[in-house]
Amino acid sequence: MRCLLPFRVGRLAFGILGLVAVLPSAARAEDDTLLELRYTPVARAQVAIWIEDGDGRFLDTVLLTEAVGYRGVGNRPGASQMNSGYRWPYGRREGVLPVWSRRRASGLDAQLFPRVIFQDRQEGFAVRTTFDHSPDDYYCLQFEEYKSSREELDATSCATPFTSDKGRYLTEEDMEAGYAEPFETPPVADGEAQGMMQRLPLRSHYPPRRDLSRCHIPPDCYDHPDVDRFARDARSVMPELDAVTRATALGDEPQRVLYSLPPGAYPPGDYIAFLEVNTEGDYNDAWNDETWPRPALPEPAWDFYTEIYGYPYRGQPSLAFAVPFTVAEGPGMADFATDLPRGRASWGHFDPDYGALLQVDTEGPLAISDRGGSGIDRLRRDEQGHRFAVRVTRGGEPDAPEPTPVGPVTELSAWRHPDPFRAHAWVQLRFLAAASDEPLNRYDVRVATEPIEDEASFLRHGRPARGVASIAEGTAQLSLPVDVPPGSAVEGEIGDLRAQTHYYIGVRAIDRRNRSGPLRITEVTTAERRFVTVTPCFIATAAYGSALAPQVRRLRRLRDRYLLNNAPGRVLVAGYYAVSPHLTWLVERGSLLRPAARSLLRAHCGTQ
Repeated sequence: MRCLLPFRVGRLAFGILGLVAVLPSAARAEDDTLLELRYTPVARAQVAIWIEDGDGRFLDTVLLTEAVGYRGVGNRPGASQMNSGYRWPYGRREGVLPVWSRRRASGLDAQLFPRVIFQDRQEGFAVRTTFDHSPDDYYCLQFEEYKSSREELDATSCATPFTSDKGRYLTEEDMEAGYAEPFETPPVADGEAQGMMQRLPLRSHYPPRRDLSRCHIPPDCYDHPDVDRFARDARSVMPELDAVTRATALGDEPQRVLYSLPPGAYPPGDYIAFLEVNTEGDYNDAWNDETWPRPALPEPAWDFYTEIYGYPYRGQPSLAFAVPFTVAEGPGMADFATDLPRGRASWGHFDPDYGALLQVDTEGPLAISDRGGSGIDRLRRDEQGHRFAVRVTRGGEPDAPEPTPVGPVTELSAWRHPDPFRAHAWVQLRFLAAASDEPLNRYDVRVATEPIEDEASFLRHGRPARGVASIAEGTAQLSLPVDVPPGSAVEGEIGDLRAQTHYYIGVRAIDRRNRSGPLRITEVTTAERRFVTVTPCFIATAAYGSALAPQVRRLRRLRDRYLLNNAPGRVLVAGYYAVSPHLTWLVERGSLLRPAARSLLRAHCGTQ
């Protein structure tokens, strides 16, 4: 077994800087090593890439997609088996990347994250029943049942303003009191599923949300003080989190991820590059909403929303691909690849060995698909038939001159999108392409609501920019052309922004040797949101003129607290949703009907 001391010292130094996995190197010495990791995912694929040594010890995370690294999908309030839907706000997805999360936790000096739970309601309740909410700029709930189905994932949007419970940390006192989430065991042969309240561990393998600022402005603003700590605690446990988090990739677009091995940290020898990939709701004949249905047991622990809205997300589980590679003694280049996964995960969230790799079968009762973008085919084959490939380049030509530095982008500017119904969330971007002796690999574009002043704030404050194509976890990564001649215009559209928010946008070019050019920064403010549809409080919204009117908010609280938590109330709400859209236009257009509607609401609902 080779000595690991040089690696540990090098890794510690880079971890302190928080720039471990993706920092481009300023110059290349003869023993510098560059990894080029290539794969082509399907749409909505959540991915983690990491490196282990030849003995299976976890070394470093190279890439983590944004739903896990930034949006906290693996560590948020709500039972782990809770249904899902478009930007569904609740339910900790323990199965999103379990192999990476468990192996990261096994690394030297690794820590776990504080676990997030609901503030003041059961983990199986999606509907609001207490004062625990604040406006949510990303997650939402659909108030029309069909829009929260699996089939509507790519065709819906979050048009209705939504307030969610951001949660709080699980405490030792909660543990002593027996805090638990509802959990339904899978049916055994010739048996039935069993429901139980499953005790939660104090710590989580996943980071909490980092896209939050604690809300302090009433009304509807009840964030717990723990929210102020989410981002700080996530970085404390995993300092490289800012640098390795990437936006979800566009489906069927080849990815080339460059990773410069920290100098001296990876001595010559054998290593393994892992890629774990998961797609929510990836059904086939063996793994689907009938074999893994929405939970119903224990009966009192699941509320109306979890029973009616959303869809069972547990299709085929996460898969991990592994490519062994060698760092050679001297300069050179070598290719390594695989076309088959090393193993799959399971859905046994509370099993002691959860996250261990299990055999992948393509036939039988636990078969994993291998075509049609499902299962193994979440990673597409390349021209050589490979699904995950690694190129190792070590050193350079002896006495070869160092290429000139990568140049900056110039004439960078951003402005509001011309579409008035998109300008609250989209902006347009333009700059002139950077000059580079080597071909460019990508343009690194990040957006931030805090000032970007240098590379450190670019990584810490900046979130990888997204484009404007809608997918289930939001828009996918911004993709800009890299084959544009230097000095020619590069244009794009950035999406997934908040209304009436001032943004700092940083842009730099990165070449195929993982060297970055100088950072350039511009600023833009998004427009006020304009709505084109009515909200589910159809008649009330029409009567008072706005979904944000205090009277409408009080009606929502009445609905959530006193109607949706009992059978007669749910029948009443369902009937209201069925007929009110057809009456709304009369209220909106009738000068006498609007006051009459307000009087009726005051008489029956107590609004003013």
